[in-house]
Amino acid sequence: MNDNKTFFSTLDAKNPVGTAARILSRFSPLYAGTVGLDGKPQVRPLSFAREADGALYFLTAKNLRMYAELSKTPYIELCARDAETETVFRLSGKVSFTEEDDVIEPCAELCPSVLRGAGGERKALIAFFLLGATASLESESGGGDLPFTELRLPDPTGVLVGITIKKKTELRDRLSRVLERREAEPLPLDAETAKLYDGALFVFAEAAKTLWPRMDIQPIERAAVFETWDEREKYTALAARLIGNAVISFPEDITYWLNPETLKELRDR
Repeated sequence: MNDNKTFFSTLDAKNPVGTAARILSRFSPLYAGTVGLDGKPQVRPLSFAREADGALYFLTAKNLRMYAELSKTPYIELCARDAETETVFRLSGKVSFTEEDDVIEPCAELCPSVLRGAGGERKALIAFFLLGATASLESESGGGDLPFTELRLPDPTGVLVGITIKKKTELRDRLSRVLERREAEPLPLDAETAKLYDGALFVFAEAAKTLWPRMDIQPIERAAVFETWDEREKYTALAARLIGNAVISFPEDITYWLNPETLKELRDR
């Protein structure tokens, strides 16, 4: 494009999300770097879907290797290069998945190739956005006046990112006791509530794993009532939507959110 120099000169570093969205929409292909299931680096093309509510959305499918890789190691870096100006754009952050219908539907319309790759099954699609994202513009030739060299994108507001647990010893200990009790003796619950409760346990365990890597979360893997992997994914996603963006600051917060009655009330609203 012969107007790329003008395009770069109009970018606004005071609007980092909008700036990143403009670059992602204009330049393709994008290349995404992930950590493979074998621990080795992987690179593949990826299309940007859209920006909404301050979140940059991308679309993939659950049957793709990228989804498996990002589920295991939820970090990604994207790169695009403009040959005319010899400018490289990088964007990196932590991946947060969502299956909200109002997110998936417009992304599927904008990324038809992903939908085709999923066999036309929208239920097989899953979107993701970035948390703690940073972006940079670099000139390979060392020349040119770029509007920014590096900027940090604010986390999106009003977007479901799941629970946040404060890093406190008493919270770690309380959650550990909950997991141990669940392994020792399943709660006397109906099947649907039991699956929802175990889904909530997975949500808590995943959040805790980042804070306390040595925590043993395997008991719920062995004791969970899910019959299939898809069932586990379904109820974990449902629990994440119900719990929302809860902030766990005190032990009683765990007691409240990891409570069958609370989960049933939220589900039936």
